[in-house]
Amino acid sequence: MKIIHRYILKEMKMPIIFGISLFTFIFLIDIMVQMMENIIVKGVSLLDVVRILSFYLPPILSQTIPMGFFLGVMITYSKLTSTSESTAMNSMGMSLNSIIKPTFMLALGITAFVFFLQESIIPNSFIKLQQLTLKIAYEKPAFQLKENMYIDEVDDYSIYIDKVGGDGSAENIIIFKKEKDNPFPTVLTAKKALWKDAAMILEDAEFYNLDPTGKEKLRGEFSKQRIPINSFFQNVKMKVSEIETMSVRQLLKEIKIKEEKEKLPYIVEMNKKLAIPLSAIMLGVLGVLFSIGHHRSGKGVSYGISLGVIFLYIASLNVGVVMANRDKISPFIGVWTPNFVLLGLTMWMYFVKKRRG
Repeated sequence: MKIIHRYILKEMKMPIIFGISLFTFIFLIDIMVQMMENIIVKGVSLLDVVRILSFYLPPILSQTIPMGFFLGVMITYSKLTSTSESTAMNSMGMSLNSIIKPTFMLALGITAFVFFLQESIIPNSFIKLQQLTLKIAYEKPAFQLKENMYIDEVDDYSIYIDKVGGDGSAENIIIFKKEKDNPFPTVLTAKKALWKDAAMILEDAEFYNLDPTGKEKLRGEFSKQRIPINSFFQNVKMKVSEIETMSVRQLLKEIKIKEEKEKLPYIVEMNKKLAIPLSAIMLGVLGVLFSIGHHRSGKGVSYGISLGVIFLYIASLNVGVVMANRDKISPFIGVWTPNFVLLGLTMWMYFVKKRRG
């Protein structure tokens, strides 16, 4: 590798790290806000929150690495242009291909790394995230609870929760217990409920039992009662879906065994997992072509152009994915069109720069 190429790669290191960190932070904001609520209100430990965020990182990084790479390339080559280093390289006889070469080689390495993330790291990370979230759900059931929340189909119960206390308790509870031979459920009300060992412990509660005609048959009260509700902890919602964390190999297996009408989301996700890593190649080369020249615009223009391109790419990709999942267009067209647009723009910019010398 030439000294000048090593110099360019060295100059790109910190801007790329900055770019990836910036986009990753933006993607993490929503999750971080939710985690702060869990720390302050629901009593989840800071260590568990950090571990949850670490397991969310790989799926997010698979999307933000190409974006951050593009921003880092833009910043680096804009700096080289503003300091006239790119002009000096051209004066020394460096061709456009030679200037692009270190970025192109790095883009290939980044593409391979993102594929590695998707195939090896993300599936394992999702399994650990499920295990940790389930553990927290058993230890801190309030982690899942919200005020004015109605929970249906929890074993034989349906539960309404009016308020969630700061100590992990629930207040003003109404529970409907389904009866096999009775169309009317038994109704339980409680002023407070505590959660322990996969069960809800009711305090200061009353119950009302109706006969099949709807008339009151029995009523009573008790100071404390334990109600096991194991199934409540078996479907903990997370910010990523299981399909999003599957590797391409896992998706292919699911496509083979699923019925025709169930295959579509797996096919869309498989195309997405192939398209996003490959976008790093076009974005890297395009970043060079946008930045080199005789202007002295600096970082401000680099930020604007890169954010604009990334926004358009994400928006068009999301629209394509939604339309493909609704079977409005084919998954290939919906997912790959943004990449083809990037490729076309890259080739056009390349020939323009080549013609101008």
